[in-house]
Amino acid sequence: MAETKTQQLSEEELARWSHIGALAALALSLSYLETFVPIPLPGVKLGLANIAVLIALGQKDLRGACWVATIKVLASGLLFGSPVTMAYSAVGTALSLMLMIPLSRLRTMRLWMVSVVGALAHEAGQLLVAQMLLGTALVWYSAPVLLLAGCATGLLSGVIAERSLAQLSDANATEAEHMLDIDEKNDLAPLPSRGGRPGRVDPRFALLALTAFTLVTLRLTNPVHLALALLLSLAACRWAGVRGAELLGALRPTATICVITLLAQLLSFPPETAVLLAASSTLRLLALMCASLAFVDAQSRDELLHGFVWALTPLSLLGVNLAGPLYSLDVTLRLLPQIARAISRASISPSSLSQLIAAFYLLAEQLS
Repeated sequence: MAETKTQQLSEEELARWSHIGALAALALSLSYLETFVPIPLPGVKLGLANIAVLIALGQKDLRGACWVATIKVLASGLLFGSPVTMAYSAVGTALSLMLMIPLSRLRTMRLWMVSVVGALAHEAGQLLVAQMLLGTALVWYSAPVLLLAGCATGLLSGVIAERSLAQLSDANATEAEHMLDIDEKNDLAPLPSRGGRPGRVDPRFALLALTAFTLVTLRLTNPVHLALALLLSLAACRWAGVRGAELLGALRPTATICVITLLAQLLSFPPETAVLLAASSTLRLLALMCASLAFVDAQSRDELLHGFVWALTPLSLLGVNLAGPLYSLDVTLRLLPQIARAISRASISPSSLSQLIAAFYLLAEQLS
């Protein structure tokens, strides 16, 4: 598919979309790196993936920053997440960009300030999605905790991004190749297919079924009906080969919000009402998460990608050219394994991390 799309792009466009894909791969690798940093609040992340977007903003490449963020959300959903976690990331990223882009054009705004505002907007976006999934506005009781965490993580990402930009002029291609040890033949090897039963379900049918299930489940309020929806999604998980550890990992990003929301429900209503509301919120979230994981694990990575391309067909009919973004996504998926291995091999400290990012950014330009 990538080769077909490539034929629609000029050499200049190929260079630009390759560069965006490489930066999105860096963002995903940094996201993987932060999973090794223990944080006491489940679901709160350091936000290192945002550094690639901040660098693009710092260089006044506003369009590139938007596409890096978009490709990062899509690739993360295809590789590690599910439509539910993708919704969390997509809404948070959209709100974040809406604020960071105009602020980055102000000369008085430092990049770390832009990063803090973007992190706060991202947390607000996640709370909006959580409100829809849990069916209650009480999710906003967790806002103080998440916003405080967002200030800290946004400041960290912003400072590292500023240092990386400062070191870009000092880096060189030879240093980048030596630090990352990139071998083009190995880096462009395709990723292993993800999915327990690839080829057993049409991706278009699976996407339509998940959409219908999600819309119906979001409208359910009776705990009995929600329990039936959960049983149906659990049966789909069993068929797709979803592991229990995978489900627990998928629930982790929402853990802090869910716990605070459930406590708020129990304290805000009479016992009988509180139990019913808490049960409904929990059952709805579990049903949607299980169905989302079953959708992902029932297909291979290529099947998932084709499903998303089919869903974007209306944009093509409206004249939106998707050749560049799809090619960029393909570059991201192919570069990611080697980049992740290179980062895992490096001896990383707060100072060397900015050097590593600067070196890879230069290598991305060389790839272009």
